Amino acid sequence: MFEPEMVAFLQSGCSTIIGTVDGDGVPHAGRTWGLDVLAPDAEGSEPGVPLVRLLIDADDVLTLQHLDDGGAVAITAANVPTLRSVQLKGRSLGVDAAGESDVERAARYCDDFFTDVEQTDGTERALLVRLVPERFAVCHMRIDEVYDQTPGPGAGAPLEVDPS
Repeated sequence: MFEPEMVAFLQSGCSTIIGTVDGDGVPHAGRTWGLDVLAPDAEGSEPGVPLVRLLIDADDVLTLQHLDDGGAVAITAANVPTLRSVQLKGRSLGVDAAGESDVERAARYCDDFFTDVEQTDGTERALLVRLVPERFAVCHMRIDEVYDQTPGPGAGAPLEVDPS
């Protein structure tokens, strides 16, 4: 699956953008509010296929519609101070309501992300907090492809995922 360093990166406060498409290929972008890499033996997992759990805005109707019924998903995760970026491509395995632990997870994510933005860009936390949705939903995503998206000559290069 993912190396421990990649798991730590993906589960950090990196900026995460979700891209989806409708049945006609019309794209839509949103933000995720926390990403967790699931254990290889998680429910719904297949040997050698990584799964992630994403927190998304429960009021982002287009994202929710696109994620229904195995919709295509792309996640770009970028470290704010370093611009290191990774793109995950795959399919939605469905959307569920978020629970109390998900709200706590989103709060930890926001604290980490907002701290990086404050320190890097000087944006006041009070302005950033206004971005946080009132409600969250959970999407489980199967990862089929991983790419380095860090700006520079290696951007777009596929990254290997250990199938064990």
